[in-house]
Order: sequence, then structure tokens, then C-alpha cells
Amino acid sequence: MPSTPLQWVQQGAACPACAGPLQDAVSAACGHTFCSLCLPAHAQMGAQPSGRVLLCPLCQEEEEQTETLLAPVPLGPVGEMNCQEHGEKIYFFCKNDSEFLCVFCREGPSHQAHTVGLLEEAIQPYRDRLKSRLEALSTEKDKIEDIKCREDQKLHALLTQIENKKQQVETTFERLQQELEDQRHLLLARLRELEQQIWKERDEYITKVSEEVTQLGVQIKELEEKCQQPGSELLQDVRVNQNRCEMKTFVSPETISSDLIKKIRDLHKKILALPEMMKKFSENLERHLETDSETETE
Repeated sequence: MPSTPLQWVQQGAACPACAGPLQDAVSAACGHTFCSLCLPAHAQMGAQPSGRVLLCPLCQEEEEQTETLLAPVPLGPVGEMNCQEHGEKIYFFCKNDSEFLCVFCREGPSHQAHTVGLLEEAIQPYRDRLKSRLEALSTEKDKIEDIKCREDQKLHALLTQIENKKQQVETTFERLQQELEDQRHLLLARLRELEQQIWKERDEYITKVSEEVTQLGVQIKELEEKCQQPGSELLQDVRVNQNRCEMKTFVSPETISSDLIKKIRDLHKKILALPEMMKKFSENLERHLETDSETETE
């Protein structure tokens, strides 16, 4: 039967019988492995003429020798393989059954009509197929790595662009905040200026009114004194007294000048418009940021 090795013995292993390296290793029925010459040395004649009894040197187990009792053991990966049926070295390979063959197996009837070739000749197509597959996989791997590299570059470019846009947004809003802060300071400064001007004109008004009240007080006192004079003295200064008795029209000064009132009203209108301006600006900014570029182009 052709050999399909399932178990391997490393070349250079020791034989339990002679303690030397295994030579043409065979396996007894009990499973122990010996040199092909060591195990038959312990053979005893069996009861049947066609067979003999083998006594295992290790377990002393007697087994009836048959043709399949001494099973050649293929050597390990660094050695050669032997046929388990015939004990011959394997040189051929059956492509139909995917089996290793020795000379006797190749000449056997079961493989006469099959495609049988030398091991190296049988191995080479598989090597070529594996090599071709390896080249295809390597090419595919290089292609995938190239795609990955390009995608990584795109990703890096996008991340760099995002980082730049973040900085741009920060700078834009910082500038906007600074402009709003400057306008706030300017508006407050104008209000403080108007406030100071109001206090100034108030002081001027109070000064003028106080002066007028003082003058009237002086005239009242003089007239009171004249009223107490004798008639002869009072008649002597009739003209002077008549001039003093004439009422002067009091022109009340403006508490706040019309020019200042106009400035206050103008600024008041601008301040009233600020909330609406801020609202429109916020709505326009929000609409601008939420609108897709595709919608804008339609």
C-alpha cells in the first residue's frame, strides 16, 4: 500500500535495543521503534510456518509477526521517507491519489494508469504555484499599503486643514470680540462724556440762577429800605426810585443746551438699535454656518 506518513521520527534518534542511531527504523506492534536489524534479532519462531513471534526488547510483549508487523518508520523532516508497506525509500509521487510511492508501489497495479512522477518533478509545480500566489499576494499587499499610504496622507492633510481652520476661527472670533470690546469702550466713553457735559451745564445753570436770585434779593432789600423813608426823602429821589421799581424781565437760562440734547437723542437711538443689530448679526452668522455649500450653489 502506498505510504502516507502520519508520524515522523527525527533522524539521529537512538535505538532502545542497540543504543545507537536508528538505522532503517521500524515499529513493532506494541509501538516501540527499533533499527530494522535489532528487532528481528529478538525473533522467535512462531507456531505458524508462515510467521514468527517477535519479542519486544522493552516490554517483552510477544506478537505474531505478519507482513505488516514491521512497519518502516519515515524519518523526520531532515531525513528521507521510507514506504510503510515495502520499506523502500520513496522517490515518486502519484498525482491522482496524492500519495508517496516507492519503486514497488509505482509498479503496482493500483497506480499503473495514474500520473506518477519523481518527487522533485511533482513538487516543482506546487512550488511554482505557491511562488505565483506569493507574488500575487505580495503585489496585492503592496497595492493595499500604497492605498493606505495615500489615504493616510489625505487624512493627515484633512487634519492639518481642520487644525488651521480651528486657529482661523479662534483668531476671527478673538478679533470680533476685540472689535466689540473696543466699540463698547467707545460707547461708554461717549456716554461718560455726555454725562460730564450734563453736569457742567447744570452747574452753569445753577450759577446763573443763583446770581439772578442774589441780584433780586439786593433790589428787594433796597426797596424795603426806601419804603421806610420819610415822604420828603422819598420824593427827592422819585426818578431814581421809579427806575428801581421797574420790573426787569427774567430770562431763564436753559438747564441743558439744545445741542447737548440732540447729542443725547442721537446716541440714545443708536443704543436702542444695538439689540436688533446684534440679533440680526447672530441670525445671519448662524444661517451662514448652517447652510450647506450645495444649497448655496443651487
